[in-house]
Amino acid sequence: MLPKLHLQTLLTTVLLLALQVDVSEEGECGYLSVTKPVLSVGSSLTATCHLCKEETASWEYAGSLVSPQLYSQINSTVSTLTLDSLTLTSREGENLTCRSSKGESYSQLIQTGYSPQAPTDLECVTHDMLTFICSWSAGSETNLKTTYKICYKPTHCESVKRNVSGKINLGPFGAVQIHITAVNTLGSATATFQVTKNDITFIPPVPQNVKVVPDFSSQTLSLKWTGGVSALAFPTTIAFEIQVLWTEKMEVIHTESYAAQLDSQNKTFQWSWISGMPLNCTSHSVRIRSISTDSLVNSKNGSSDWSKLQTIPGADDSKSVMFPEDKVVRVGTNMTFCCVAGRGERIKTLVYGAEHLPCNELGIRRKAITKYNLPPSNPSGTNIMCELDPFDLIGTVVFVGYPPDDQQLECETRDLQNIVCYWNPGRQTMLLGGRRTFYTLTERISGKNASCHQANDDDADLNDDKYKCNFPVISGQQMYKFLLKAKNPLGEVETNYTLNLYTRVYPYSPSKVTVLCTGSRQTELFLSWEVSYKNMTCLCQFEIITNNKEKQLMNFTLPGQEANAHSTVAVDQLYPDTSYSFRTRCASAEHFWKWSSWSESKTCKTQEEAPSKALDVWREIKRTEHGQNVLVKWKPLPHSDAKGTIVKYEITWNDVNEVGEQSAVAPVSVNSTELHLNFSDYVISVRAVNSVGSSPSSQIRILGLLEEQADEPSIISGTPSGFNLSWSPGINETCGYIVEWCLFPDTLDCNLQWEKVPPKTTHTVITSDGFRPGVRYSFSVYGCSQHKEYLLKKMVGYTQELAPRRAVKVKAEANSSHTVTLRWEDIPVQDRQGFIRGYRVYYVPQVNYSVRSQKSVGIKEVINITDPDVRNVTVTNLHSATYEFTVKAYTAGGEGIGEPININLVDSPLGLILAILVPLGVTCFCGILLAIFCYTKRNCVKETFYPDIPKPEIHGEQWSVGEGRSSNPTFDVKPFIPDKVRIIESVHGKDAEDSDICKVEINNGDSEQIDVNSCDTSTNPMLPSYYPQIVDSYKASSDSSSGSMNSCATQVTYSDIQPPSNGSVNNLEVISDCGYKPQMRPHVPLLDVNHTPNPQHLDLPEQSEGYQPQLKVSNWSLESPEVDEASACIGSPTSVNSTQFLLPDQASEEGQSTRSSSWKFSSFMSSAQKR
Repeated sequence: MLPKLHLQTLLTTVLLLALQVDVSEEGECGYLSVTKPVLSVGSSLTATCHLCKEETASWEYAGSLVSPQLYSQINSTVSTLTLDSLTLTSREGENLTCRSSKGESYSQLIQTGYSPQAPTDLECVTHDMLTFICSWSAGSETNLKTTYKICYKPTHCESVKRNVSGKINLGPFGAVQIHITAVNTLGSATATFQVTKNDITFIPPVPQNVKVVPDFSSQTLSLKWTGGVSALAFPTTIAFEIQVLWTEKMEVIHTESYAAQLDSQNKTFQWSWISGMPLNCTSHSVRIRSISTDSLVNSKNGSSDWSKLQTIPGADDSKSVMFPEDKVVRVGTNMTFCCVAGRGERIKTLVYGAEHLPCNELGIRRKAITKYNLPPSNPSGTNIMCELDPFDLIGTVVFVGYPPDDQQLECETRDLQNIVCYWNPGRQTMLLGGRRTFYTLTERISGKNASCHQANDDDADLNDDKYKCNFPVISGQQMYKFLLKAKNPLGEVETNYTLNLYTRVYPYSPSKVTVLCTGSRQTELFLSWEVSYKNMTCLCQFEIITNNKEKQLMNFTLPGQEANAHSTVAVDQLYPDTSYSFRTRCASAEHFWKWSSWSESKTCKTQEEAPSKALDVWREIKRTEHGQNVLVKWKPLPHSDAKGTIVKYEITWNDVNEVGEQSAVAPVSVNSTELHLNFSDYVISVRAVNSVGSSPSSQIRILGLLEEQADEPSIISGTPSGFNLSWSPGINETCGYIVEWCLFPDTLDCNLQWEKVPPKTTHTVITSDGFRPGVRYSFSVYGCSQHKEYLLKKMVGYTQELAPRRAVKVKAEANSSHTVTLRWEDIPVQDRQGFIRGYRVYYVPQVNYSVRSQKSVGIKEVINITDPDVRNVTVTNLHSATYEFTVKAYTAGGEGIGEPININLVDSPLGLILAILVPLGVTCFCGILLAIFCYTKRNCVKETFYPDIPKPEIHGEQWSVGEGRSSNPTFDVKPFIPDKVRIIESVHGKDAEDSDICKVEINNGDSEQIDVNSCDTSTNPMLPSYYPQIVDSYKASSDSSSGSMNSCATQVTYSDIQPPSNGSVNNLEVISDCGYKPQMRPHVPLLDVNHTPNPQHLDLPEQSEGYQPQLKVSNWSLESPEVDEASACIGSPTSVNSTQFLLPDQASEEGQSTRSSSWKFSSFMSSAQKR
C-alpha cells in the first residue's frame, strides 16, 4: 500500500513541475501548492505541503481534519494530499491548511462550483425610447463569481458585473442582434438574441414634481405633476392612475385615470377631485403612477412605480368640531358628515335629522356618516347632530335644493308703452333667504337693466306670477335684446330673447262690449278700449254661441282707434228666434302674435219668422162597417224649421167629390189627431202655426175604396244597429216612398214610425236605439203618386235572431212496435225570436230493450228536419222499449227548448213466432238439400272419406297369453329367411329424425331386385297395408334394449317378402318411403338377427275387442312360439315402432268388424297417396 502511495505522490509532483504550476502560499522557507484553487464540483484536488523543518504534516479542510489515509509523507519535509469528488463549497470558499506538529502551517482557499450556462429569456424595457434595460435568466447558480459581456454592435461591447441586467443604447426601430457571454473561472457560455421593436417593453417613468393643493371650502384637492422624463424619442399616450387615500388607515377611497400625451417637453399636468367628505375630517394622501396606453409601442399595459405620497393633514383635534358647516348642496347628492372629538372626548352618536345612520371610523376620535340621495331640506335646513361623551352636543346644518331652472324667456308689449318679460321658473329651488335665486334682466342694445323687484322678492318662489320684469319702451327703438341671468349657490343659468316691438303685441281685451239685435237675422256690436291702438290695425274674433250650444267664430278687421272710442260691427246670417251669446278678442292684424283674453259675454235674441217647412205627415187607417177611422200623425218641426215657437196645429180635410172643407185645431202638445170619415176619397192638410205665421200645408190622400194588397212579406236580415232596406221601383211613383214600421210591435201601442224616401231612391237604412234583439219587425213600403199612396212591399226581419223561448208542444202516436209518429204545433210568432229554420227530433230509449239491438242504451238519436213547414215526422226502426222524444225548433240564433214525451213500445207475438220459425225452416231446407246431394254422390263420398280397409289374414299358430289372462288371438307368421338384405344408405342425426322408416332392399339372387319404391299391395302380398295411428314409443328396459323393439326390424318397411332361399341378410338401411311411417328414434342401430325379443317385457290387455292399442306398456307380457333367427326381424305382431298389436281379435272380427275398423285420417291420407 505504501509503495503505491509514494508512486502516486511522485507522479503528481513530476506533473506539477512539468506543468510549471505555481499556485502556492510561500512562507519563510516552506509553502503550500495546489493544482487549482477553483475546481468543478466532483473533481479531485491534489496539494503538496513543503515544510521548513523535518516534521510530520497534518491536513485540515473546511475546518475539519483530513483522514491520514488521504495524504502521504514524501520525505521529512514534503507531504502530499489528494481529495476526490469535491462537494460544493460556500460561495467564499473553504480553507485547505497544512500544519506541522510544531506550529508551522500553510493555507490555501479552495472554491468549487459550476461552469456558467448560456443566458436565456431576454427581456428589454425602456423608459424614454432611447436607453434600454435588458434582463435575462442566468440559469443555474454557479457558486462562483460570474460576469457578463454584452455585444450589440460589431465594435461595441460592455461588461457588467451583475448577472441579470445591463443597459444598452439601441435605436427605437429595426432589429438588433445581441450577444451575451457568461464568464467565470470554470468557463463561459454565449447566447445570441435577435431583438426587435416588439420585443422591447415601454415602461413609462414615475411622475415627478407631484404637488397637492387643498380647497377646504369646496372639498377639492388639486394635483399638479410632470411626466418625469426630459428626453423622449417620440410622443406617446399614457394614462396617469391617481389614488386618494385616507392617510391614517391607508385606505384607498378614490381611483381615477387621467389620459395624457407624454413628450420630451416634460409638461405639467393638473387634476382636481371633489371629496364627498370634508377634507378637514381626516388626513388625505395622493399618489400617482404612469400606465402606457399607446398601441404603437409594445407596452403590455406596463406601469411605473407609485410616486411618493403627498399628504394633506386634517383638522386639529384640540377641540370638538363638525364638518361641513352650513353647506348648500343639490338634491340627490351623497354627502358625508364627520365629527372630530376633542382630546378627552368620545363620540357617542351621529344623527341626520331624526335618522340614525351607521358610523364609519376615520381614526382616533373621528367618525363620519354618509347620507345617500339627499332629499330637499326644509327652508331652514336640516340639522346634523353629534353627541359626545362626556356630555356635549355639537352640530351643523345642510341646505339641500336645486340650481336655477329658469327657461322660456319671452317679452311682449300690451300697450306699446311698456315691455314685459316673463319666464318659466322651472322647478322650485327649495332655497330661500340669502340662498334664493336672484335675477338680472339686461337690455344689451341700450345697456339698461329692467326692474325685477317682484322676481327678487323673498316670496318670489311661492308665486309664479311674479317671475316677470318690466322695461319701458325707448322712443325710436323698435328692436330689443334681453339677457336674463338667474343665480343661486348651486348654479347659474342664462337665457336670451330678441324682440321686435310691433311683432310682439299682446293687446288688452275690449273694455266695453254692447250688443243690439235689430231683426230676425241681424245684430250690431259696439267695442271700445281704455288704451290707444291708433297705430295698429286690430283683428277681432267674435265667438257666437246659440242657445243649443252651437259655436261659431267670425273675424272682423278694425282700424286703429284712440282710447275709449267706439267701433261698430254688424253681424248677419243669424237664425230667427234664437238666443245668441257674443264675446270677442283681438290681436294685431299686421303681425299676429297672440289673441287677447276674451271680453265679457253679451246676449241677444233674434225675432221670429213664419215656419218655412211643411210638416212630415202620415196616417194610420182602420176601416169599419160604417166608415174609416184615420189617425193623422205628424212629426214636430225642429226649431230651425219652426223659426219660432209653435202655438198650434191646424188640420183641414175635404171630400174630393164635395165642395167645402172641415177643420180642426190640435194643441202643440200633441202630434196626432183622429178623423172619422166615410168611404169617400179625402184630402187632409196639416199646418204648424207660430206667432208670425203658418207653415206650408202638408197633404195626404185617403182612398175610400182602395184595398191594400196583403202580399207575403219577404225576409230581411238586420244588424244590431238597424236594417238595410231595398225594393223595386214603383210603376206610378212620382213623389217618393214611405217606409212604415212599428217600434214596439209586441205592444198594443206599437209606436208607429215612418220615414220618407226621396224619389228615384229605392233603398234606405232604418236605425233606432229602440231596436231589440229577438223582436220581429215588419216594414211596409208605400209608393207615393200624385193621387194616392199604395202598398209596394212588405218585409220582416230581426236585428239579431235568438233561440226560441217557448218549447214545441208534441203529440206522439205509436203506429206499431217499431214506428212512432210525432206531431207538433207552431210556436207563436212573438215567442220564436227568429225565423224557424227547422226542427230537431231527439229520441232515446229509457230501458235496456234488447240484446239484438246494436244501439247502446242511453245514446240519443237525432233527426234533423230542415223544412220549417213540416209539422210531423215518423220515427222507424225502433225496438221494444220506453222512448223519450223531444222536438226542438232552431233559428239562426240557436236551438230552443223542448218538452220531452215518453211512449212505450211492445213487440207483438206474431213477430216473435216468425223470428223463430223462419230460421228453423231455412235450416231444415238446407239439410234436405245436403242429404239429397250426399245420396246421389254416395260412392264418391264413401271412397273419399271412408275407404275399405283390407282384412288381414292369419296363418300359423296363435299366440297364447299367460295364465290368468284372457286369450287374444294373434297373427302367426311363418319363419323365413330373406335371400339378401343390403343396406343402401345410413341416416344419422337430424336426418334420421326427419326420416320416418327404414328403407330395405331385398334381393333374390344376384341380379333380380325388388322395387322398394312401389307401394302397390297387389304385387307384394306380404306388405301390410294397415296403418294405425302413430303413438309414442316407449323406452325399452335394459334387458330388451337390443331386442326386436330397438332393432332395425322395428324401423323397416317391408316392400316385398319372398320365400326363403339360401342366403342371409346382408344389408339394411333407414330411408323415407311410403307405407307405414312410425316415429323415428334419434339413432337407429343395425338389425341384430341373432337376438330374439323377450316376450316377458310385453304386457297384453286383459280384454280385447277389435283393435286394442296398448296403453300401459309395463303390463304387457308375450308368449310366442319360438322362431328362428331369420324370422326374428319381422315376426313381431306389434307396430314396428310401438308396443301395440296391429291385428284385431279373431274371435270378434266378424261380429264387430264395423266398430273395430273405424275410419282414421291417416287411412284416408294413405288411400289418397295410393290413388
